[in-house]
Amino acid sequence: MKRWIWIVWLLPLLLPADMLEPNKVYEGPRKLSAPNFGASLMLPQGWEAQMHGVHGPLVLQHDTDADRILVEANVSVSGDPLAMLEEKREYYGLKLFSPMQIKRMRPSLYYRLYQVEGSDAFDQALVYLVLGSQGRAVVMFGFFEPGRYESMRQTMMRLADSLGFTPIRALPHQTGDLYMALLSGHFVFYEPRGSYSEKRELWLCRSGDAVLKGTYATANSTTRSVLRRWGKWRLQNGRLILEFTDGTAERYDVRRAGSLLLFDGAQTFRLPNHLCE
Repeated sequence: MKRWIWIVWLLPLLLPADMLEPNKVYEGPRKLSAPNFGASLMLPQGWEAQMHGVHGPLVLQHDTDADRILVEANVSVSGDPLAMLEEKREYYGLKLFSPMQIKRMRPSLYYRLYQVEGSDAFDQALVYLVLGSQGRAVVMFGFFEPGRYESMRQTMMRLADSLGFTPIRALPHQTGDLYMALLSGHFVFYEPRGSYSEKRELWLCRSGDAVLKGTYATANSTTRSVLRRWGKWRLQNGRLILEFTDGTAERYDVRRAGSLLLFDGAQTFRLPNHLCE
């Protein structure tokens, strides 16, 4: 009997993958893939999937329970990859905190159990980190109802086992090239703020640390101060994500225009990086 169960599970993996279309709903079991997303996976029976936008996240929803999995692909790994499973983190407005240790399933697969704050539907989440080649990773966030830990853990393990990575050379945004252009960089650019632009100075360290310097309004909104914000950086789907120690975040779409590097369409100027390598 177990043999037939495994045959039923493995058969869809041998079939060609359906190319994901943004905002279209897919029902499992079926194999899904998209070059822009950077990965393929096997959608399990009883689950639906929908790609939000061209680059994701890919949202998986159980058809009878509230369980939900969000898959982030094309995550660039800089420094220690386990830093992506830090004790405290935020995700789409939810605060995640973990008193548990990181679990290592194999050299390329890790997960951690988190407590969730800010959600009426979920109080726990599993976060899986799947490491691939070319300095990339897939991060999966699994949110589940009380009492469904084991079911979610098994589902996410099957998803992790089915994951495949699209080679960087097939990605239209050339993620690897952008990553190397950002690595150890010191950039100056001007960010539009209403009717004026504000200078920003950014350091991106090889360790994954980041420093963003700029002028910001204080709490009363009348006084402005020059501040340095410290945090971590990563490149995901052509987007530079800065996550700061105060819980805030900044995101910039990064692209090339000839020899220029643009952040949200603003030209950047590269300077020597004397703060970090």
